[in-house]
Amino acid sequence: MISIEIEQVKTFMAGLLTGAMCDDFMLYEGKLSMEITYEFDGKMQKDFYDTDEWEILKEYPYIPWKMEKQKIFALIKGKKTPLSFQFVLMLDPKRMAGFLSKYNIPERSENIGGLFLNIYFDRESLKCTTGVSRKTFVLDKTLELAWDEEMKMFLKGK
Repeated sequence: MISIEIEQVKTFMAGLLTGAMCDDFMLYEGKLSMEITYEFDGKMQKDFYDTDEWEILKEYPYIPWKMEKQKIFALIKGKKTPLSFQFVLMLDPKRMAGFLSKYNIPERSENIGGLFLNIYFDRESLKCTTGVSRKTFVLDKTLELAWDEEMKMFLKGK
């Protein structure tokens, strides 16, 4: 796990909320503190969708970020900066095999609970931390080191 402070906050926020920067991620959970506090659970709610919509979306355990970012942006935009927010984004499981292959990691994607990017803002700073969830305990940290490296490159200059 690493922590990276984002220096270009406006550029990063534009990419996060209006650009395609995090469109390969899903919203795992989030919290937004303004005049009130909003909490987000990213789990997909089957009953909200009609049958045709659910056929397309049922493969996602969590809502794709690209589907929620406009709604979150609508909450955030305005004259006042939020007191704080935290969004936990999880790499789309469909992208997992490509990531493992890129870093020559022999681990099966079924053994990985998720690869996470935690975005935290508190009016003082904007920071991103990385995280890996495994379904089984292992001593080898190759996956964690590769994810940290991938996120360093992803966030470079943002």
